[in-house]
Amino acid sequence: MRKLYTVAFPSLADADTRCIAEFRAAHDRQASVLGPHFTLLFACDAVDETAYIDHARTIAATTRAFPFHCRTAEPDADEDTGYVFLVPDTGRDAVTALHGALYTGPLAPFLRKDIPSVAHITVGHGADLAAAMRLCEALNARGVDVAGTVDHIVVGCVEHGRFVELAKLPLLA
Repeated sequence: MRKLYTVAFPSLADADTRCIAEFRAAHDRQASVLGPHFTLLFACDAVDETAYIDHARTIAATTRAFPFHCRTAEPDADEDTGYVFLVPDTGRDAVTALHGALYTGPLAPFLRKDIPSVAHITVGHGADLAAAMRLCEALNARGVDVAGTVDHIVVGCVEHGRFVELAKLPLLA
């Protein structure tokens, strides 16, 4: 079975899209895989694809679209890699609630309780946490002001180094 992911590609102003794309081109090795997104469900190949998509569709159909606003960049680390996250202050609870709702039903057994979920858009990678911290400091010094809307979620997989959309599921208006 394919490893499936669920992400939210936010609607952004053109200027924010360009700003994020420029930063990611310089600092995010996954920039060519998929665009700016909130990851909601991480790689899962243990659930039937139809059941996975049907579950995501059910959650999307009962979740309201919501605005978000990121005003800070925060570092995070996993093993030896540092990450640069845009973290929403407005909309953080909505992203977290959507993540939690998706990890119910057939996906409940796959929720990673050992890793806290942080609502974020990854915009960069550093060699380590210290490098990610320096990138965050530079971004924050310039001023982070990225606002948008999450009005749909996407189920997809990575094939040949690219994210392939399998289902685009609208949230309630």
